[in-house]
Amino acid sequence: MDDLLPADLEVKGSSQGMAIMGRYAFLMHDKGGCVVLDIKRLKYISYLTMEGNTGHCNNASFGRERLSPKSQFPLLYVTECRGKRACYVNDVTLGGSRLVQTIYYDGDDIVGPADWFVDAKRDRLWLYCTRDGERMLKEFRLPRLADSDSVGEVHLLQEDVLSEQRLGAIAIPQGSMKHRRRVYLPDGVPSRERWLHVVDVVSGEKVGQFDISHIPYEPEGVARRGGKLYISFHTPRNPRQNRIYTFRLKRQR
Repeated sequence: MDDLLPADLEVKGSSQGMAIMGRYAFLMHDKGGCVVLDIKRLKYISYLTMEGNTGHCNNASFGRERLSPKSQFPLLYVTECRGKRACYVNDVTLGGSRLVQTIYYDGDDIVGPADWFVDAKRDRLWLYCTRDGERMLKEFRLPRLADSDSVGEVHLLQEDVLSEQRLGAIAIPQGSMKHRRRVYLPDGVPSRERWLHVVDVVSGEKVGQFDISHIPYEPEGVARRGGKLYISFHTPRNPRQNRIYTFRLKRQR
């Protein structure tokens, strides 16, 4: 990515989550920086600071609801990951960001960092988390802006869970994304093996486990555009130099 950016642009924070809408990729960085690229023309668009997004920004995905009919994009959901495991909901443009809602899971059954991702087509919000030492998914109805309390927050509880899915052995969870029945889960760091796990959330079966250890970087954000899967890889010491690799998506029945 470094060769696409203006020479004088300082990108702060390590590369983390990624979301794609149309031709535009929003590449998140730790503490809320965001590089916007036109991935069709391979062109730099802008560098944003996401309002209120002070966390790790480990994952990002677009929903379907818009703040207004004039909004340039649907709402963007960005994971804090650590701390309170917040999901920051943002109204974004190619030139800026506004925090419009914050979602929390208040259940005490999970431990450690956790990610959020959206299935916009089905209006679902998923929490990728750890319970009793095992990675798992929790499915919720995707809150709307109208569900916010007086301070712009939504607090979800175990009683709001629609379904749960155990994922089995995933050593170091990274990004997460759902397309149709399948969830795509990068795993690992350069000092260990790296994998892309693919799980069918209807049957609960792991339908694929692909070795991506030949790529010498840490997998981070994952997103889809057309028939391709995009994975953003973190490179140490220089946030300008994160890499994006594309993979062909296999047709789902």
